Amino acid sequence: MKVDDLILNKYRVLEFIASGQFAAVFRAYEEFTDREVAIKALHKSAYPENRMKFLFGEFRTMSKIWGHPNIVSIHTVEPEYDRYVALIVMEYVEGKSLHDRLQDGRLNLTDVLNIGLDICRGLKIAHAHRIVHRDIKPQNILLTTENEAKIADFTIARIFGDNTEYAKTEVGTQRYMSPEQTHGSYDHRADLYATALILYQAATGRFPFSGEKREIERKKAGGKIEEFHRCPEVLQNFFQKAFHRDLEQRHKNAEEMYKELDSIRQGEYIKQAEKLIDTSGRSGGSGLAETLERCRKRFKISLADADRMNQNLFYEKRQKDGQSRREKSMSEMRRHYDSATRCLTKQDYQGVLAEIQKANRLAINDQELIKISDTLFQEFRNADLVSPANASVEDIVRLIKKLPDNEEAVLRVWFEKETSEDEDTTEIPPIQPRVKASANYRIIIEEASPEFLLEQVHNDIQYPHEVEASQIFGKIRIHERMGRSRESQGFYKKLGQFYQKQATSFAKKNELGELELVANCYMRARFAYTVAEKQRQAKANAKKGGVYYMRLARQFELKRSWEEAGKSYILAAYNYVYSDIQEPVEECYRMATVCYFNAAESAHLNKELQMAYDFYTLVVAIGEKMTTPTKMVSEAQKLISDIPVVS
Repeated sequence: MKVDDLILNKYRVLEFIASGQFAAVFRAYEEFTDREVAIKALHKSAYPENRMKFLFGEFRTMSKIWGHPNIVSIHTVEPEYDRYVALIVMEYVEGKSLHDRLQDGRLNLTDVLNIGLDICRGLKIAHAHRIVHRDIKPQNILLTTENEAKIADFTIARIFGDNTEYAKTEVGTQRYMSPEQTHGSYDHRADLYATALILYQAATGRFPFSGEKREIERKKAGGKIEEFHRCPEVLQNFFQKAFHRDLEQRHKNAEEMYKELDSIRQGEYIKQAEKLIDTSGRSGGSGLAETLERCRKRFKISLADADRMNQNLFYEKRQKDGQSRREKSMSEMRRHYDSATRCLTKQDYQGVLAEIQKANRLAINDQELIKISDTLFQEFRNADLVSPANASVEDIVRLIKKLPDNEEAVLRVWFEKETSEDEDTTEIPPIQPRVKASANYRIIIEEASPEFLLEQVHNDIQYPHEVEASQIFGKIRIHERMGRSRESQGFYKKLGQFYQKQATSFAKKNELGELELVANCYMRARFAYTVAEKQRQAKANAKKGGVYYMRLARQFELKRSWEEAGKSYILAAYNYVYSDIQEPVEECYRMATVCYFNAAESAHLNKELQMAYDFYTLVVAIGEKMTTPTKMVSEAQKLISDIPVVS
């Protein structure tokens, strides 16, 4: 074929790309579809007559994996043309091969991991259909402009039959063959070995085994990697397993290799995200959410996984910061009590009380510090110091009256304990603010009837579209009073259609305020369709409501509006449960516990104990709905027990 030739009246050849033993590759333009394609022309000399039936059988089998995002897609196979047995018309990948990319030097760790994961995804689907590529090498890994890796050139791929476990033919590129492939007895693990070879080359800029052909074969069989110190430390265990001399000690399949690479990738993301979070905390700068999002996209981490890891990092940082503040407060408390001791020896009672007051203030709302404060106070009380000879009862009473209420109460408890003739040594707990036991918070996460909820909605008109909805609902109530259930159901259906239409309209704007309107409209449409006994429409709207409430929750998270985010996750869970989509329900509950726990911690730090108690209780209530309660649930249970409640 020549440039500008029109092949089969459909494809115009634009340029010659490459040629090999089995095929030649051209870039072409498909006239009928107005798109660029790549054409792989299979040489007749490489496919004798007795091989043809197997070739087309393999085409049919391989058609099952075409279209996978990490395998170069085949559009069609054209029959014999000129000196070619067939023309394979496939997608043209705009970008470079991994081989071309490596000419510029080794890749960064993030790119190595992402490319490795892409290759493993492609191999998973191929191996699942018993297809072994047999020629994985940098030239056959194409990289798109978005840096997505696609496996190309299945020309010499082997289709394993039901009764075939090992191939017996040595084919492929010698340099990238596994030790067993060189000897002609191998299976799908040969592709995994070759994948590890090209990833090592990408990560270090060199091949793991040097020398002539026989020397390389000997080194591969021994499994010893040269200059291993060049390899990034986080990948060393991976490569030691991938190149192990014992086949049974290597990765068993592409799924196992994928999981190990994914674990390394997540570990690297956590390191980067932790640095960003720490840096943001020290600098007090804004834009952390955007920076984390860029980091997530660079590592190609899913939004759900990134959310989970980020929340764990935020939680750990709060714990570390809290411990640091506690240690600092402990040091300050000791300093105040030492100062109080010195004041007492000088009979400076105003100074004694002032220092004790300062120390006790550091302990407010921190159970550990309160215990330490009590211990230090006990040491101070038991100290062998000279009592003042000139202090009268009136003087002491006057000083006590000047104390704040909380300090006076603490002193009263101490005095009663000191003067009590009862020998019971049970420690009297310090006086703390008390909160009221909340109402049953489980009510918050249970729904009322849809009729009741719609009535509540239409009693409070907030938006223009609710005026029309309220008019429809008014007609419903008229028909219900007249006992016309069939007519009222018809209007409920009309109300559902109205809210569904409004949701679609608001969805086009894609703003935070509009997201909430979209989610609310879909849920109201669900309520109306439920009463109208239109279950299919009700479930469809519930599913969309779940999607938009999750989006809304994530937006609130970025704004650190924890209470609103928690409510949105709970509403998302309601809708998914109703639409019989169970998979995201547990995730919604998990994220709701995280958000409400954050809200509780914030209230606790601000000494708003009642609010903190209410949020902790809500976390526990949500945990009762979960199959596997989160760490936040157990932490909330523990913190609830530390908050004194009015009986």
